[in-house]
Amino acid sequence: MQGRRPKNEDRHVKIPDLTKAAKALKMPINHLPQPCALFSVFDGHQGQQCAEFVAKSFHLKLLKRLSADTDTAAWNEARISAALKEVCEELDSEFLAKFRTSPDGTTLVVALIVGTKLFTAWVGDSRLVLCQRSQLQQMLAVSLTKDHRPNLEAEAERVKEAGGLVLDFGMGVYRVAHDGYEEKMREIRRQQALGMGFAGKEPVALAVSRALGDRDFKAVTGKGLLIATPDIRCVELDRTHMFMALMCDGITDVMQDDEICSELEMRRPGPPDPVKRCRIACGALVQEAYKRGSEDNLTVIFVRFHWQGGYEE
Repeated sequence: MQGRRPKNEDRHVKIPDLTKAAKALKMPINHLPQPCALFSVFDGHQGQQCAEFVAKSFHLKLLKRLSADTDTAAWNEARISAALKEVCEELDSEFLAKFRTSPDGTTLVVALIVGTKLFTAWVGDSRLVLCQRSQLQQMLAVSLTKDHRPNLEAEAERVKEAGGLVLDFGMGVYRVAHDGYEEKMREIRRQQALGMGFAGKEPVALAVSRALGDRDFKAVTGKGLLIATPDIRCVELDRTHMFMALMCDGITDVMQDDEICSELEMRRPGPPDPVKRCRIACGALVQEAYKRGSEDNLTVIFVRFHWQGGYEE
């Protein structure tokens, strides 16, 4: 959903039967534990070109790796995680090389299901929440991601070592900026106050410390303030796991993880068609985030697990 933004810079990909898609693309993955599925959300900023590029290419590069070795035993947790990391970093390099005048970038969150294992890879502040039923039949929200925010100690240290700044914009918002950002902004405001206007390019400060793209913040331009290296987490799914949601920060900025789980769970009863039920739940969540004042694009993928086999999305 575009929300209150002038255009929608988000992209998403849903492949509930990755094995079938891989076969059609002549990159079979039948040697992996089944079922296999792939879901991803890409939250673009400063434009949509990077999100579009990554969304179109991610599954292809991943399948190329997953299909390269048919030895089932070779595909352990470490190797699948390595494949996800390689894809993120390769797509970042390719985008920077191909789109040399494009300043935009994207965050991402990817959920790869291989048998009963759920691999989550993320760059930036897009999020995955896994909803689990407790022994007391309560719904618990388990966040499998941790936003790559500039104020996190390790992230801030890396940015500063690269010569950048982490600035406090108030209201809990921190941004990555180049050295000299504050001086340039003061000069811009001075000129505007004098009625002089400002014809130059206003400096940019980003609210994430990792992203794909963002040429002006990458080592390719001499300042590696941002990196595209994902964090990756793997969990073993079981029958207590009811559903998961992948979403952009347009939703998580105005709703807590437990509120998101509750909103989706409330919509569980509905039409007999499981796909329609999921769409209704997604629509309700997006509308709730909009009502709460979200000023960003709003994207969510809702995946409900069927332990007899298959997934609703």
